[in-house]
Amino acid sequence: MKARMAVDRTIWKIILDIIVLACVAFPLLGLQLWAEPYHRGYFITDTSLRLPYKKQTISETCLAVAGFVFIIATVLIIEVVRDRQGKGIGEKFLFGSLVPGWVWESYNAIGVFTFGAASQQLTVNFAKFVIGRLRPHFFAVCQPTPITGDPLNALGYIQAYTCNEADPAMEKEMRLSFPSAHSSFAMYTAVFFIFYVQVKGRWRGSKLLRHGVQFAVLMAAWYVGLSRVQDHMHHWSDVAAGFLIGAGFAVITFIYVLKPKKYGPPASWEQPTQPEMLPRAVLVR
Repeated sequence: MKARMAVDRTIWKIILDIIVLACVAFPLLGLQLWAEPYHRGYFITDTSLRLPYKKQTISETCLAVAGFVFIIATVLIIEVVRDRQGKGIGEKFLFGSLVPGWVWESYNAIGVFTFGAASQQLTVNFAKFVIGRLRPHFFAVCQPTPITGDPLNALGYIQAYTCNEADPAMEKEMRLSFPSAHSSFAMYTAVFFIFYVQVKGRWRGSKLLRHGVQFAVLMAAWYVGLSRVQDHMHHWSDVAAGFLIGAGFAVITFIYVLKPKKYGPPASWEQPTQPEMLPRAVLVR
């Protein structure tokens, strides 16, 4: 009876997880399909909006696929190794059969990462549509013509205008500069990876290998943000805000949602000579 109740709770947990993810994903999809960004005006003398249009170096699809594949591969490798070393949670009974502990741990980690990624993207995109900041290539894409005699333009701040060249999709995109979703997701992925490897990824073969990989991933996220400025897709402040949002969501998601545990007795080479430089909420688990 107890085993049956445990199985039922596990199934309900999976179902509820899917429902929660859907509740975050649907508003994000709705923003992209039906929402209209705020129509912000411009000053004719604003040179920050007169950069030429360039094709972006890293597409949104490419970044999303690379980020998820990277995290999934990292989690699976670490959990399989930990399970073989006897540091996992042991097998779980689910759907009439035993499921290896590393599968359940991987499901938790990947599911939490996905939830955090969807949450930070919803936060970023909601801000984009509410603020409606114009991208640096606004003049090149829109080639705006102020509406003569409109009282909204009386003080020199042009709010009533028409775009001569932009198609509807590009006209919508040119209003979604702040904050940078690319930078937010890249930093979220990097910080989540750094924390995950710091807590669960141990190897006695090298003292600096783990930290070298962490630094390389951080630099990759940094490059994503720099490329958005270089490609004239964002102002530097858009990228800075995206970095802060992504890093903040990664820290909160890892510490307070994932709540990683260390199972099994640590090997002698895992005993730290001094406390790890991580938030206390992580270390006490």
